[in-house]
Amino acid sequence: MKNISMLCMALLMSFSMMAQQRSVSGSVTDSNDKSAMIGVSIMEKGTTNGTITDIDGNFSLNVTTENPILVFSSIGYKTQEINIGDQTHLTVLMNQDTEQLDELVVVGYGSMRKSDLTGSLSSLKSDQLTKLSAVDVTQAIQGRAPGVSVVNNSGEPGAGTKIRIRGTGSVNNSDPLFVVDGFPVNDISHIAPQDIESMEILKDASAVAIYGSRGANGVILVKTKSGAFDKKTQINVNVFAGTTQATKQLQMLNASEFATLKLESYANANLTPSQTMQSILDYAIQNNSVGTNWQDEIMRTGTTQNYNLNVSGGSERNKYDIGGTYSKEEGIIKNTYLDKFMFHLNNEYKLYDNVHIGINASYTTYQKSGNNGDFYSGSLTSALKADPVSAAWDSYTDQFGEIYFSYGTNPALSAYENQFRKTSEDRFIANAYLQIDDILFKGLSFRAQFGQHFAYGLSKNYSPQYYITADQQRNRSELTENRSQNIYWNTNEYFSYVNTFGKHSINATLGMEAQKSKSNNIFGKVYDVPQNADLRYLSMSPNKENLEVSGSGDHNALLSGFFRMNYSFDGRYLFTGTYRADGTSKFKKKWGYFPSFSAGWNMLEEAFMEDLKSNSPLSQLKLRAGWGHVGNQASAGNFDYLTLMTNGYTAVFGGSQVDGVIQEKLANEELSWETSEQYNIGLDYSLFNGGLSGNIDYFIRNTNDMILDTPIPIYAGKARPKTNAGSVQNKGVEFSINYDTTLGKDFYLNAAFNISAIKNKVTSLGGGEPLYGTYSKTEEGREIASFFGLQTAGIFKTEEQLKAHTYINAGGNEMPIQPDAKLGDVIFVDQNNDGKIDDNDRIHLGSPNPDFTYGFSLSAAYKGFDFNAFIQGSQGNEIANYMYSVLYSSHMREWSNSKDMMNRWTPDNPNSDLPRVNQNDKNENDRFSDRYIEDGSYLRLKTLQLGYTLPSHLSRKIHLSKARIYVSADNLLTFTKYSGYNPEMGDLWSSPLNAGVDMASYPTPRVFTVGLNLSF
Repeated sequence: MKNISMLCMALLMSFSMMAQQRSVSGSVTDSNDKSAMIGVSIMEKGTTNGTITDIDGNFSLNVTTENPILVFSSIGYKTQEINIGDQTHLTVLMNQDTEQLDELVVVGYGSMRKSDLTGSLSSLKSDQLTKLSAVDVTQAIQGRAPGVSVVNNSGEPGAGTKIRIRGTGSVNNSDPLFVVDGFPVNDISHIAPQDIESMEILKDASAVAIYGSRGANGVILVKTKSGAFDKKTQINVNVFAGTTQATKQLQMLNASEFATLKLESYANANLTPSQTMQSILDYAIQNNSVGTNWQDEIMRTGTTQNYNLNVSGGSERNKYDIGGTYSKEEGIIKNTYLDKFMFHLNNEYKLYDNVHIGINASYTTYQKSGNNGDFYSGSLTSALKADPVSAAWDSYTDQFGEIYFSYGTNPALSAYENQFRKTSEDRFIANAYLQIDDILFKGLSFRAQFGQHFAYGLSKNYSPQYYITADQQRNRSELTENRSQNIYWNTNEYFSYVNTFGKHSINATLGMEAQKSKSNNIFGKVYDVPQNADLRYLSMSPNKENLEVSGSGDHNALLSGFFRMNYSFDGRYLFTGTYRADGTSKFKKKWGYFPSFSAGWNMLEEAFMEDLKSNSPLSQLKLRAGWGHVGNQASAGNFDYLTLMTNGYTAVFGGSQVDGVIQEKLANEELSWETSEQYNIGLDYSLFNGGLSGNIDYFIRNTNDMILDTPIPIYAGKARPKTNAGSVQNKGVEFSINYDTTLGKDFYLNAAFNISAIKNKVTSLGGGEPLYGTYSKTEEGREIASFFGLQTAGIFKTEEQLKAHTYINAGGNEMPIQPDAKLGDVIFVDQNNDGKIDDNDRIHLGSPNPDFTYGFSLSAAYKGFDFNAFIQGSQGNEIANYMYSVLYSSHMREWSNSKDMMNRWTPDNPNSDLPRVNQNDKNENDRFSDRYIEDGSYLRLKTLQLGYTLPSHLSRKIHLSKARIYVSADNLLTFTKYSGYNPEMGDLWSSPLNAGVDMASYPTPRVFTVGLNLSF
């Protein structure tokens, strides 16, 4: 009977508990990138009842208490407690906990805890790199990291970018080194943004000295996605497509306006146009003709499309990540395009628990057709120079049948021929590695890797034969072809030791590296090749005696040893020492040595700071300081230290003519690295448990032994030998701040801002001559590529001004400084008071380097909606707008003008600041002067994006773990005073001495896209 009573009581209690239980389900995602989170722990507070999220981030739990509170926790994320009330379905956003995470940061040849870093670096994550609708991932870096300048060389598809870390440090090469999964490369155009997991930008000597002679310009470390062990296969599909368009058109004269100015320019020069020209111009004026808008003739609405497929996952012993990306862009100038395919494979296998082998491989192939960038015949420059009276395809003729096309290349023809200017490349990189942990004892690991890079390039430029009239024809077709082959291998092996002894922590690395590169090029040129694409080869010319062929080859090698020691005491005092020795084939003195030292102090870990830490929002305050010595071998050619001999010369010996060689350049066996001595002091701060964080850095970078040409007498040779002679100093301040929070359970907000101010100065040219660019002069005490030209003082508006602009000559007579000047001409300043205007009157007019650059990003998410905006800008730089000489030319030559020239000086408009037009401009109003210099400051709304992610219960119904759709606009708005197409200027002809010069570069387009992100 007693047993029956106990059984009944147990059943009653069981029914009571079942009455209290109910099921709660939901999903957990990362608040930052909205990805599903696997393995998140969900516990019912006050009980042992719990579960974890599945592969799709979903969970289901039967709660047992009357007022259940669920506790969500995951390593590296802030723990959340949610009182669920009557809810049965939850959507939970998890925020990263920077204090708990103490994430591992990739550094040269290894990784470190972020809290132990003593160098200066900036970190970018995958979601930051995929916000922009860009094929080239370097475009996504722009404005995101302090001290890092990224400028689009051109808006042309596949044009690439110019990256400068902490300014331009040399008149030679200032490009950073890229390292992808431990393999050094010259650029990262072969990697799709969607394949990148993280990017670390190393900026000071403490961070880059481990790369020795390649680290002076900074290092960008790229870690690609690699999958995870014990992870179910996940498939991600990312697609976007849209249109591109020019952000503006320059306002040019129409046909009637052009004709008016053209006839006026002849009249002011007391000249008479030809009968043909007179009749055509009269017709345009009489009929108020609009004529041809040449920008419309060469421009179009472009398109962009990108398809990315990624498969990742892993088993107990294997992990993998495979990605493929196809992108196609049709540029805003007709017949310019880019077709590109990128493939990426990472695979790692665990032979034993402590032994891993793996491979990183990528293959990229692309083909593009490009706008001819030559100033005289490029599509865009031709369009701005062409007169609007002429027609695009059928030029005007007079009653005698004579042709009139005013100047140069027909822009429509130039744009049509873009399709014949093709460049292609195939690139393959494979990098295999072996990783052994705890190899002899706990904490000691060994890594060895070997990688090889193959690149095969082809450039073909075909100019077809055509005949329109005697003035518009090409007698013979022409084909030029350039083939290149580049092979490069790299291997590095190193030991790492990581351990903690009580309050002492050590992270040490010792290793070696070797690499070798080899390149071959062959160039051919021939005439009379058929236009048929199947026959467009050098061998198809019937006149092979006209074939021009040349070739070249190059190679270099590097052997290195390196050591780094990180030491931390009690998490308070941090020390890092690095030493690298590099031996290169580029110099006779092959070896260079590059040390660095830095220290850090986590101030809040001190006992006397305990009250401040407990009673204030401060959660981190770390002071850093460092010094180092690094090199720049990229500034030297492979054989610059050797004597240059040239063949093709003959001499007579014994009455016979024999072939010989001459000495073209003297040797300099003392030639060595450009070196950079760097100092850095910084402060890392964090408040509200990492919700607000950032850093401040001040740096000085002194480049010494800059490689320059040595002036020599003519009899010593034609080419100047290279020598280490120059010095440059960059110094500046960087500041960044990041705010990250979740408000309530559904709203997430992130805001980030950074700003940098960098000053550049040439401290020495070794007593040598100044260096001249197209419109710049680089000399001691000035910035690299400081603009150099004549100063103006307005235009002559009165006879009194003309009479007053004089000097006293040697005979004591008052003479005009500009004897050919008339009213309406430009007043030039005679700087040296010698009574004439010439090159000796040129002065420095401005700098292409900004006073400061900045970037601001804002991301927000509410339930399924997300919003992203990004602004970046530059302030205080000038641009040398060479197109000013075309658009505002007094001497109209045979080309058009800006519509602003309708407000030029005339006797009826004497107060204008624009000079008169004159077909015979003896005053040379168009000489390079401060009239060409414009403020290049700008603020650009770089990205604006709005997305929506389906609730997980809906996406599961269509067998998806995630589904997101978004609309995006890139380069939406630009606020600037600059009159050209785009205030964002790279280096003209890739020369640092020609920075900030605008010769009508291909405009950066505005991009509108619709995208879709799917996960299976």
